[in-house]
Amino acid sequence: MKKISTVLMLALAFALVATTASAAGDTFTKTLKKGSTGPEVTALQTLLASKGLLSVQPTGYFGNLTVAAVKAYQVSKQISAVGQVGPATRAALNLEGTTVSTGVAGCGAGALFSSVTGQACTTTTTTGGTTATAGIATPGVAGTLATSLWTTPSGVTAYKGQAYDLASYKLQAAASDMAVTNLSFDFDTRFWLYANAVTVKDETGRVVGTVSNLNASNFTELTVGTQYRINVPVTGLVIKATQAKYLTLNASFTPVTDRASVVGLGLNVLSAQVRAVDGTGVTDTSIPTGGSRPFGYQSTNIGQLVVTNNSASPAASVVQVSTAAQTQNVPLAIYDIKSQNQASTLQGLTVGLTTSGTGTVATMFANVQIKVGGLTYSASTLTATSAVFTNLTIPLAADVYTPITVQATLAANTAGNTYDNSTVYTTLDSTKLSVIDSTYNSVSANSVVLRSNVLAFTSSGVTVSALSVSPVTVTANTGASSTAAFTFTYSLTAGNNPIYVSATSTNALTVATSGASVGTIALSNFSDNDSTNDLANNYFYIAPGATKVFTASFKSSGAPTTVSGTYSITGLKYGTNYVGGAITGDGTLSASTIGSTLKAVISY
Repeated sequence: MKKISTVLMLALAFALVATTASAAGDTFTKTLKKGSTGPEVTALQTLLASKGLLSVQPTGYFGNLTVAAVKAYQVSKQISAVGQVGPATRAALNLEGTTVSTGVAGCGAGALFSSVTGQACTTTTTTGGTTATAGIATPGVAGTLATSLWTTPSGVTAYKGQAYDLASYKLQAAASDMAVTNLSFDFDTRFWLYANAVTVKDETGRVVGTVSNLNASNFTELTVGTQYRINVPVTGLVIKATQAKYLTLNASFTPVTDRASVVGLGLNVLSAQVRAVDGTGVTDTSIPTGGSRPFGYQSTNIGQLVVTNNSASPAASVVQVSTAAQTQNVPLAIYDIKSQNQASTLQGLTVGLTTSGTGTVATMFANVQIKVGGLTYSASTLTATSAVFTNLTIPLAADVYTPITVQATLAANTAGNTYDNSTVYTTLDSTKLSVIDSTYNSVSANSVVLRSNVLAFTSSGVTVSALSVSPVTVTANTGASSTAAFTFTYSLTAGNNPIYVSATSTNALTVATSGASVGTIALSNFSDNDSTNDLANNYFYIAPGATKVFTASFKSSGAPTTVSGTYSITGLKYGTNYVGGAITGDGTLSASTIGSTLKAVISY
């Protein structure tokens, strides 16, 4: 008999736990303040605990902890925070109700999941005498959560040592109540180097999740250098079926940092993920629509780069290309980069490509590469105007110039894709370099746009080199009639076949003048440096693969103050044979490089 009584007592106790209800049962009717006691105080404490505002079990006595919890509740409802329940607070409470667990072991006040079984807690709410569901009150009902990036905050510029709201999200539940368990946020930078804490708040300002003392272990590197994810655990957040809540990501930025200022809105909260459990216990993962939210950052910048042209960069010239296969490793330019005061790492750069003539980047270039320290890197992307290099890890030693050679693989110069006499030059905008130091701080460069010499391409089998770096300057003033001499030199290299250059300058050179007057120009010498196989007074001969240097000397005469202009060689003519006293198979090397370098600027 004693055993049966014990069993009955346990059953009765379980029944009491399974049917616990609000002590208030109906609406709040009394003014409650410090020192008050009774069922309405118990109901008030139960409601405040369900909202996370009171951390102790209901006692039925209105003490100091209850005063503080009531003030917090009044602040969330924009009621004067006096710490006692008057008419305005009673009205708000009667719309809220009280929440208790019903029938699930391990479900305390405000709990979403049982501490014993792990299953969702089913709760009831009593409001104004009417019982309604709260918490996850849709057992067995499947649900989803739609998330979208909200319009504000937007365009925030953060300063070190202060906290800022960076992005907000709207969470809309459908069909079932949804208990949010975790939020994750993706940044496009190593965010722990900027901030020491992230916090998530709801629209009332209540904190639902936070991660403090940020470091690399809090983040997962999804994409090297560009995407980092942090998970923020969430407690006590249920979004009712068909209703919405708004969550805001706030970051506290470190007061002491070596981070560089980010010009404009250069940092991004790339995206977010929301994990929530529905009434069936199934976890739903929601990714917000609406894209990323950029923000700026103001700090100090301690790094500096110096970028300049390398003296060994290719001179202006004509480059021979193949008509049968790609032409490999054609140097376009060499640039120098120096990391001042400290070592750094080059992560990306953009090389501008400017073409003229029939050729374009798409038709001329099979690939563009950079060569650094014996290693070669291909462009990640080729556009109509540039070669873009990303995902680089090129070390830049402190205070040492590192040469960056830009080279190209040229497509076959075929009949269907001819680009004879087309030209290209490269540019390097120092502000488009991506460089970080050893602490991942972005390093800025001197603001400069560098330009290489112009290269022309031909499949004629002949190349030109040793062109003047700059125009010749001719100045004379020696009386009634002035005379001045100037000289041009250049080298021609034959391809697979011999070439012939006329010994008569007018047949070998195309010239042009510009300006008011260049006086009287007379040829004084036209010769090569090696007479092997030449036919005097007829032609100069260049054997296959051989090179000869040509010299063309001129005299300009005229009266002082009347001569001012330029005299240019714009074309270098040659032939593939010599028949009947004349050169046959004529070809001409002409390019903007020739006109700009084989030039005399004359003034008397």
